[in-house]
Amino acid sequence: MSFEASAVKKWGIRSIIERAAVAATIPDLTHQELMYRCLLVELTLGIGQMIAESHLRLPTATNALAMFATTYLQAHFKDPDLTVTQLARRAYVSREHLSRVFKEYTMQSVQQYLTGLRMQSCRRDLAAGKPVLSACLENGFSNYSSFVKTFRKIYGITPQEYRGQLNRALKSASHPASIPPEESV
Repeated sequence: MSFEASAVKKWGIRSIIERAAVAATIPDLTHQELMYRCLLVELTLGIGQMIAESHLRLPTATNALAMFATTYLQAHFKDPDLTVTQLARRAYVSREHLSRVFKEYTMQSVQQYLTGLRMQSCRRDLAAGKPVLSACLENGFSNYSSFVKTFRKIYGITPQEYRGQLNRALKSASHPASIPPEESV
């Protein structure tokens, strides 16, 4: 399935996804979940409108290439040696053709998509209590310094700050404010 870039822009799909990334930094998990639910509704409505307006194209070889690439990346993103050239070879196409088709269908480069997959997995690992260096190395990053820079660029905080936010949120959730006793009438 693919949509024209103009339709994606018209319905603000990229903006919704960017706001979802920002919502991940909301320290109050209840508010964070509420924001995600609102964005999901907005995204669903936007995609529904795009489908209604575009009368989706039939599957093509380029659709199949984009699907192969995303599926392969999702299965192998933890491999630190994975490159766009290697992916193109597996798909039996040129690196340039793969890059062009991938960007047309996903609205991001292969490298951006790969980095996004790795970062999502790192965040899950950090939330599960895994050490930052382990999360970095086990999710396809071979350079700790560039991992921290990329994490900060995408999320606006370092992995250590992210872990601190999670810990504070867990502490506040486990220690609710004391409820004052009811006054007698």
